Order: sequence, then C-alpha cells, then structure tokens
Amino acid sequence: MEEILAIIVLGIPSLALATHLVVRPLIREYAKLKGIKMEKEEIEGRMAQLEDVVHDLDRQVNRLIEAERFRRELETGGRDRHSLPDV
Repeated sequence: MEEILAIIVLGIPSLALATHLVVRPLIREYAKLKGIKMEKEEIEGRMAQLEDVVHDLDRQVNRLIEAERFRRELETGGRDRHSLPDV
C-alpha cells in the first residue's frame, strides 16, 4: 500500500514534469517548423501571383504594340510596316 501511495504521490508528478520538460520544446520546434513551412507556401503563392501579373502585363504590352503597329500601318498606307520592333 505504501508503494502505491509513493508512486501516486512522487512518481506521477515526476513523470508529468519530465514529460512536460521534454515534450514542450518538441512542440515548440514543431510549431516553428510548421510556421516556416506556411511562410514558404505563402511566399510561393505570392510568387505565382506575381508571375501571373508579369505574364498578363507582357500580353497587354504586346497587344498595345500590335495596335500601334496597325495604327501606323493604316496612317502610312502600309509603307512603314517595320518601324516598331517585333516582339
């Protein structure tokens, strides 16, 4: 009976404290790594958005160049076809 009481009074709190001291740093490290992973995913998402914006701007610039080329061709009657650089 005294052994069981000693285990309950001393063993369980000691085990809980040891577990707390070991597991808590592991949980903190896991949370830190998970946060880094989330930051990396967020950065990758933003980079993908930026790439989409750059591609869209490139398409718009090409359309403007074509429109300007067409306008100049209309004004000159087709004589000045290669005045704008090809892209």
